[in-house]
This record gives sequence, C-alpha cells and structure tokens, in this order.
Amino acid sequence: MSQTLTDFLEQYGRTDGVFYLGHAAILAVLGGKKILFDPIIESQPYGDSWVFFPPQVDDRRLYDVDAVVVSHIHQDHYDLEFIKRLAPHVKVVIVGNRPSFEADITANAGRPITILAPETVTELFPGVFVFGVTHESNGVDSSVIAYNDKFCVYHGNDNYLKPESMAKFPRINPNIDVACIPYAYIHWYPFLMEYPADRLHEKHVEAERLVNMYMDDCLSTIRILQPKVAIPFGANLLLDDGNMHSEINLAVRTPVEFTDYASNARDEYANVVRPMLAGDYCGKPGGELHVTIAHGHDAASYRDAADDFLRARPQKKVRDEWHAVDLDGFLAVLSQRLCECSAPIDNLLQFQLDHLDQAKLVEIDLLDYRPRLVEQFTAGRPVHRFTLDGISSSEWLNGKRFEEVIGMRRFTLLREPNLYLPDVLKIINTVV
Repeated sequence: MSQTLTDFLEQYGRTDGVFYLGHAAILAVLGGKKILFDPIIESQPYGDSWVFFPPQVDDRRLYDVDAVVVSHIHQDHYDLEFIKRLAPHVKVVIVGNRPSFEADITANAGRPITILAPETVTELFPGVFVFGVTHESNGVDSSVIAYNDKFCVYHGNDNYLKPESMAKFPRINPNIDVACIPYAYIHWYPFLMEYPADRLHEKHVEAERLVNMYMDDCLSTIRILQPKVAIPFGANLLLDDGNMHSEINLAVRTPVEFTDYASNARDEYANVVRPMLAGDYCGKPGGELHVTIAHGHDAASYRDAADDFLRARPQKKVRDEWHAVDLDGFLAVLSQRLCECSAPIDNLLQFQLDHLDQAKLVEIDLLDYRPRLVEQFTAGRPVHRFTLDGISSSEWLNGKRFEEVIGMRRFTLLREPNLYLPDVLKIINTVV
C-alpha cells in the first residue's frame, strides 16, 4: 500500500484534493466523491515498450472510487483490464461525440458507460459537476473540468486545444484550483528521422522548435485557465531502452526541466507550476491550497535517477514463440488491409525488418497498393523507409498493426523528399 496515498486520503478523502498517480493519472476528491482519471494499473502501453518513471502508484484502494473518467483511446490513458475489474457501482465516464472510442469502450469494457454530451455541464453526483471539450479536429482527445462549490480540477491529458476552445473552461468555472496541463508530446518526428550528415543541424533546429512549441502551448494554457497550481502533465512515460539520455528520451523535457523553463519565462509561474511526481498531492485543508511534494530533484538529479531506473530494468527481447513467421500469411494480411485503399499516391512504403538477425525487405507501392517481399528496395521514387529493430519487427510480423509499431518507437524513418504527407501517414497509421 502507498503511504502517500494513505496520507492523502487521511487529509482529503472526505473533502477536496488531487492525488497524482503519475503520467496522466490523477485521483480527484470533490466533497468526498473520488473520481479517477486515466489510470494505467493493469497494462503496459505499446507492446511494453514504455515505462513510467517514477512508477505509477498502484494500490488496491484505487478500485474503491465512485467514477473513472477515460480521456481517450490511446494506450497510456485507456486501461481496459483495470476498467473490467471495477465494482459494478463505479461509473465509467467518457466525453461523447467520438464514435470509434464510444464503440470500442462500449464493446470491450463489459459494463455500462456514461457518455457525457460535450460542452454541457453534467451533474455527475449531487453537487459534483463535469464539463468536457473534445479536440477541434482529431476526433480522439478530450479535456474535462470536475468541480463542486469549493474545488475545481482541470484534466488535460494530452489534448492540445486552441485558445478559443480552452477559454470555454474558465467561462464555466473561473476558479480552477489545480490544472493538469500537457507540456510535452512524445513524437517520433523529427527525433527518429534519418537525416544526411550535412543536414543534422536542420534536425536539431526542428527538434528544438517542436519541443518549445509544446512547452509554450502549456504556458498559454496556464494564462487562459489561471489555475492556482499547474501540474506539468504526461511526460513521466519513458522509452524502456535502458538510457535516459537516448535521443527519444532526451526529446521530452522532464517535469523539473519544464518547471525551470516556465519560471524563466515568467517569474510568477515559479509559484504556479509545480514539478509534481507520482505520489505527490495537494488539497485545501483550511480553504487555502496546499501542495505536498516528497522529492527534491533538480533537473540533473531527476535524469540521473531515471537513468539508473532504466538501466536496472531487464533488457527487452523478442518473444520466444514469435521467432517462426509465415511471411506469405503476413503479406496476405497486408493485402487484405490495403484493399480499402484505391487513390494512387506516388510514394513507396519500404520496411526493413530484423527477423532472426536477417534483414527482410517489404515494399508497398502506393500506386497499386500491393505488398511485396523484395531482394532490394526500388530506387529513384519518393519514399517512406522504416527500419525496425527485432522487437518491433516481430510485433508487426505477428499481427500487430503498424500503428502499434509507431507507438513502440523502435524504428527510424528515412523520408525522401522530407515532406509531411498526410495521405501517406494516414495509410501508415490506420491501414497497414
């Protein structure tokens, strides 16, 4: 059992407060009603390729709640195994107007789902209200405020809303006590892109631009919501590659690093942005918001501790039962998936797979959508060429969608020409 959760429940279990489980998971207490947001307790996201640091708080008392709110379908927010084990009286809640998510959770959760109308105040329990907004365009994300007459919590998961959408929350409740705001997106672009040696500076500049863009978006959200405390949200998820200083892990600023960035941007944020980690909490013991942070990390010691944590974990390896692969069957499955595509695109999808320490080359010409096993890749055409490691190769060859491989981040990508092509990326993310 978690001692910090015990301390939190003793202080705020009958009143109002927020306990941070880590990553995008919080336990909000409003007038004694316990609402859990985005818990990942029973599963590991994306083929067990990621790990939480510090580890998320896992405690049997997290099942003893009144409601669980799931923000969206991504695996680091949506734990079906946890949901299935909840008691029947626990409400499982999502914001509606996302048909694919509604269909998935309704079909697989094995229990009734409470679907909230977007941008509508709903009384979830007597005196406890929720208001949710979905992303303007992606059809995936949502954000929610939950509040009573004394306390208000914003849960932003990784939903990057435009300022005009974000402004809807303080119009509903202008007194937001705690705002859990995303500041980092663990993106493969440009960090896993292959750049020629003479263009590596271009990659560095683009990486800095993207990192700062998300951190600045968080600062903009703080300006709009005006919370008393802002928790830098969602970057406690690390690629489990044994190295906190690998390119993809360095790409994401730690909560401590973001706190420093925010303080340098505006002095007053030093008292608002708090680098809370798993097990930290806050609440209103006597009307004033009080924050309890157990750790004393600065930017360097946090990375050192995370590096020690990653290096102590067992090295990933290909599952024993996945060594033998029916390549003809794999190509047949790919052909079936590609049947839904018809509009020709002048681009080649190329995949260099590591299977039993041998390179297997798969190529899909988007002019005819036929997958082929080739001896060498076609040259002289526009191309997206993925190079996968042995683990991600085995996952894909054994039936996972390529979206899962993207989520695992165990690849590099060569893109010639280096252009953002949404139609090609849609096929990569949703078809193959």
